[in-house]
Amino acid sequence: MSKVFVEYAIKPAFRESFLIYMQEWKRREGRLELLEGTDQEGLFVEIWKDVTYEEYLTLKQERLHGTEDASHQALWEEWIEGGLRKLHMWHFTEVTSS
Repeated sequence: MSKVFVEYAIKPAFRESFLIYMQEWKRREGRLELLEGTDQEGLFVEIWKDVTYEEYLTLKQERLHGTEDASHQALWEEWIEGGLRKLHMWHFTEVTSS
């Protein structure tokens, strides 16, 4: 079992556009959960379930460095407070006892 956490703050001016965009992602990608901070509006965490380390590396590359679709990366750069350098991603695996 593994999970990916993605954390960032969305600028208030882009909140509605961001939420519409992410609803589409959630419909397409059944393993994505989107959470917003209750004490810090605009702070979001994506939780991706059952993501291999290889998938994580691909997701991170696409999100942080772009793909063939440069407009996708430009959206994130504009939406996130501080730009893409303020988007943080981590991959975790379940700890099992030996």
